[in-house]
Amino acid sequence: MRQMESSSELLLEASFIWHEISIGDLIRLEADLDDCGEQQLKSASQYEVLAKLELAPGHQVFVVQSDISGELVQVHPFLVSSYDNRPPPTCM
Repeated sequence: MRQMESSSELLLEASFIWHEISIGDLIRLEADLDDCGEQQLKSASQYEVLAKLELAPGHQVFVVQSDISGELVQVHPFLVSSYDNRPPPTCM
């Protein structure tokens, strides 16, 4: 039962983060992101959120561009360690 509560808490936290972060915001990852041994993203870098996708209920991702390969990479909210909200543009 305890494990199910932890899983539910992680899903709620990931969903909260996904809703808090907007397109154009900058995110930083907990750790480097690799795919099949190839580094895609670095934890020391910030990445601009280019899109947000809700692939299925509880399966939300951010889309960023890799500074290593130039490819678009999906990032799950639970991998985000911090983020900076960009202020909305002001009209003059």
